Amino acid sequence: MPNTLTLLVISVFAIDGAQVKVKEKIIFPLLDFMCDCGWEKSSGPDWKGKYTKQGCADIEVHSTSGKGDIVAKLKDKTYRVEAKKGPLERSKSSQEYPLMREAIGQLMTVEEVPDNDILGIAVPDSPKFRQLAEKWREAPLIKKYGIKIFLVDRRNQIDGI
Repeated sequence: MPNTLTLLVISVFAIDGAQVKVKEKIIFPLLDFMCDCGWEKSSGPDWKGKYTKQGCADIEVHSTSGKGDIVAKLKDKTYRVEAKKGPLERSKSSQEYPLMREAIGQLMTVEEVPDNDILGIAVPDSPKFRQLAEKWREAPLIKKYGIKIFLVDRRNQIDGI
């Protein structure tokens, strides 16, 4: 697959607080997950804050909307990306189309966009998402504004850089 990259370049990412905890119920133990993956929490309240791991760029986790789900630096460029989950196998309900449209809509309302940022959306690499990505990468406004559509596979390889 051409133009692939691993996710080790992420420096900041957002997560909806409701995906981590609702009232006192833990939905996803983010802090435990990060620690199990070799990251140490170095600052911040609860699960939010800065995580460090030897040999990797620090990761900052926040739950502030309007900044982009993922902010990653690669060489001299900053990528600001809205990410969506989705099915890896084709489903009858075809969730892929509305998920990609939602991500593009969220991208259009990001509040901080320095001139040199590269804007994009990230979705799982599945046959339907790939079909839509290939078609939408050629859409006039996507091309005009340089919006990237990234496909992320199970090995954390990214297509579309």
